[in-house]
Amino acid sequence: MWWFIVSILFGLFAVVDAKKRKNKMLLPILTFFFGPITFPIYLARRNLKENEVREGGTGWNILKNFALYWTATCFVWGIYGMFAAASMQTANEYESAGVAIGAGLGIVMVGFIWFAVTVGALVIGLFIKKSSIVEKGPTGELATGSIDTPS
Repeated sequence: MWWFIVSILFGLFAVVDAKKRKNKMLLPILTFFFGPITFPIYLARRNLKENEVREGGTGWNILKNFALYWTATCFVWGIYGMFAAASMQTANEYESAGVAIGAGLGIVMVGFIWFAVTVGALVIGLFIKKSSIVEKGPTGELATGSIDTPS
């Protein structure tokens, strides 16, 4: 359930952002279904607005944005787990202690998974980062002057 909520929220953001930036809509729409894959790619390739800068190349930006997406997903995952544990009905104090211990171990597990994936993505990203690549906005259709201006 939480997976769908996170994907829908990021998908909505991507669609609204793509309209503002005059991007193609394929990646934002795919974000609803394949969020962790397509959302970081969209962020790494979207048109830049005036005074925005993107550094490091596409590969670095995809992995950096994946790490940010993964952090948000794990945060929601942890909150969901805490609420699920808090809503459990227990018959006695022993069961309550078991729920508390299990919830604590679950949060620690989410933390370890978050850390391993995030560090892995960032380390790989640092190896492929190209500091010489710097994109300055506006880019894409925002740079062509096709923006509607009031007469």
